[in-house]
Amino acid sequence: MFDNDKINTHQFTLLVILFVVGDALLYVPSWLASSARQDAWLAAALVCVEGLAIGWLYTALAKRYFPSTLIDLCRSVLGRWAGTAAACFFVSFFMVDISIMLYEIGDFITTQMMPETPIEVVILLFTGVIVLGVRQGAVTLSRSSELVFPSFVLLYLILILFISPQIRPENAQPMLSEGMKPIIEGNLRFFGNLEESVILLMLFPFVRNAGRGAKAFMTGLAAGTVILTVFSSVSILVMGSDMTALLAYPSYVLAQKVAVGKFLERIEAIMAFIWFITVFVKISVCFYAASYGIAQIVKLPRYRPVTLPLGMICYVLALVFVPNRPYFDHFATKFWTPYTLTFGLFLPLLMLGAAWLRRLPGKR
Repeated sequence: MFDNDKINTHQFTLLVILFVVGDALLYVPSWLASSARQDAWLAAALVCVEGLAIGWLYTALAKRYFPSTLIDLCRSVLGRWAGTAAACFFVSFFMVDISIMLYEIGDFITTQMMPETPIEVVILLFTGVIVLGVRQGAVTLSRSSELVFPSFVLLYLILILFISPQIRPENAQPMLSEGMKPIIEGNLRFFGNLEESVILLMLFPFVRNAGRGAKAFMTGLAAGTVILTVFSSVSILVMGSDMTALLAYPSYVLAQKVAVGKFLERIEAIMAFIWFITVFVKISVCFYAASYGIAQIVKLPRYRPVTLPLGMICYVLALVFVPNRPYFDHFATKFWTPYTLTFGLFLPLLMLGAAWLRRLPGKR
């Protein structure tokens, strides 16, 4: 390991929560409503249970080979050549995720807040901040998460509290009008977003104790999915499923509907600030995982020399990989869920099965 410092379990829990919420805070309500309609809250609630299952899968792997990162785990389970190939695929997944999120934040700022600012400038500035933060190390990232988490919770509660008087229970009716198929479709899209938490296995070795780290991981996953479920449910109950499904950023529009008397209205800046906090943490973790993973694959003594060229590559990918908003919507709808399931479910299951077989008597 390149860093000798350790992350305590409290910091790791907060890091997992902010990572799970991440960019999903703006998109998940729309994704759920477009598939499950008024039953979106039910599709989201099912993910809370699935999150515990996926958390068990990840922690079972992490504890078995503690303190190995995801890259080391691939080599230990799958062997030198197959493990290195799997590690390279994981790093490519990290980079694709970074590029998509950089485009998301650039598109959000240029369409909702600063329409006259070129998206290239926004992505460049945000990439620079990410590179500077990642160069400080995993422990600094975890402490930053601990620092901003109270602000996130406070702003989140303020938003939910102020919008709650506009909740209309009839927006969630009729229940199960089209059966379980739309609910399953919406659930899979949400679950596909949750699969990105496999990236956190790159930081798991920094936790002081494997058992407590696994508990912190499970707690963070559960809390993050509950936060997203509550927010998605509130979006449906306030705006209705049709409006939520049509909007590109339903959470931002939801904040615009806040009206308390005649003096507190349009607090969408709170929503934007909440999202900036969560997406910064998520991109930083992904960027750290990618640079750390590349350094491990090519056996560099330090990961920091990788950060600057990797930042340049991700900046270009963010502009090339996602050329416009319609392409992004199509990619997110048709391909993102199976793509994340490959790295977040199928490969971890394969590695866990291979690890179990290697432990059998007489097996190598």
